[in-house]
Amino acid sequence: MKFGIVGPISKDRVIWPNGETASKFGAVVYTATVLARLLEGTKDQVICLSHISPDHFEEIAGLLEHPNISLAGVAALYKSGTEIDLSYVDEQERISCQTKVMTPITHGELHALLDCDSVIFMPLNETDIPLKELQDFRRRSVATIFLDIHGLITAVDSSGKRFKKHWQDAEAWLACIDILKMNDKEASWAAGYALTHLEDYLQYSISIVKSGLTACWITFGDQSSLIVWQRRGRLFWASVPVTQVEQVLDTIGCGDTASAGFIYAYARLHSPLFGVVMGNMLGSVKASIVESSDFPSRPEVRSMIARHYRDYLHNLVDDYLSQSQLIVHEIKEELIHEDSLYSPDGHRYRHGTDLSRGSHSQGPTAPWS
Repeated sequence: MKFGIVGPISKDRVIWPNGETASKFGAVVYTATVLARLLEGTKDQVICLSHISPDHFEEIAGLLEHPNISLAGVAALYKSGTEIDLSYVDEQERISCQTKVMTPITHGELHALLDCDSVIFMPLNETDIPLKELQDFRRRSVATIFLDIHGLITAVDSSGKRFKKHWQDAEAWLACIDILKMNDKEASWAAGYALTHLEDYLQYSISIVKSGLTACWITFGDQSSLIVWQRRGRLFWASVPVTQVEQVLDTIGCGDTASAGFIYAYARLHSPLFGVVMGNMLGSVKASIVESSDFPSRPEVRSMIARHYRDYLHNLVDDYLSQSQLIVHEIKEELIHEDSLYSPDGHRYRHGTDLSRGSHSQGPTAPWS
């Protein structure tokens, strides 16, 4: 298999709440490193497509030196990379100021990814990957296209401060992709209105998938993810709990790492649900380590999933065998009614791990097969 990753390799200057500073390369580096670790021992390949500053090439090449990674698409000559200052207010909140913006990806460069099975597009700015280039790539490629929306709802003012904005040309972008990923805050900017309750996120995700996508994935930080997908003309939704880590050391790159986990699992199982299980697991792992080089191997990740998701996966099997749909919920109506957001015992679903339980749906289905 071939996996393409398109986006900036950002040079991040991190300022921690205690005043300490650190410098590291992020974005594509996290996704590529984690995906390569999962591919070790195979002939599968990760092809990175990015623009970087010439004086960063040697260091980046060292970071991404791996038998499963190709840097053939990383261009430094006459190019500009992305540089961002990240000032942490606390463990989760940070203020970002962008000092350099990546030179846009071109038509010819995307041509190198035409034989990829899956491609992750992860812009940090709306100029990183021009819409017209993605449209052309979509016409010529049969790859599964995964988009992290982050950069498309992020703008930069004259001082370099990054801020959220509404998603321009949303319909055109959606027509080019298969899987959309965003967090809960980004979802409101993408939708163009405030999403505050589970039913809001669910309704919006359903509208996204009904537009023609395979799946829409919304993350909620340290709470359960929401995944809506379609299969053979039927719509489903589920929540997937996250793994709690003993100590959060660095949340930078958690989303990029989660994307790698999702596309790895989806490429093999073609199940958005199991993609989110893998994505949530790896995103949590990243929060517990500082350097991407410290990421666990595939056997270690497999052991982690068996340990942390044992009950969830067992319940999923029981769900299928009993045909009760307690975890995977089929969407059978044009709109979701209020009562579909309650479990059989009358308790309302929350954004926490209990989101994985409860449904009024009945009937046989195997949406994860």
